[in-house]
Amino acid sequence: MDFEKIVVPLATAVLGFLSGLAAPWIKSRVDEATERRTHRRSLIAAWRAKLAEVDEVPPNFGDTHEYASLRAHMQTEVVKKFEAPRTVYFPGGRGMDVRKQMLVDEIARIEKAWGLL
Repeated sequence: MDFEKIVVPLATAVLGFLSGLAAPWIKSRVDEATERRTHRRSLIAAWRAKLAEVDEVPPNFGDTHEYASLRAHMQTEVVKKFEAPRTVYFPGGRGMDVRKQMLVDEIARIEKAWGLL
């Protein structure tokens, strides 16, 4: 009888104290994850919007803000192919502009890797 009168309130107080400490930390982690996901979605949307503006990737596309932010997440092999000097790509396959298709594929890969699909 006395044991229950002491242990139950003490356990309740300790658990309440610990949850009070943990709740803000958990909330900050959830907020960080939400913010990261929102930022990543906005990057994907900006990259796709920039590519939707053009039928063919212009020669100066590498100078754009969108490409600079995309390049940081691209695979090294794709960057080398995309930025290769004096390289000619012949149309065909899934689209008329092979360079645009490279970027579209890379955006899709990044989106999948980030778990946004």
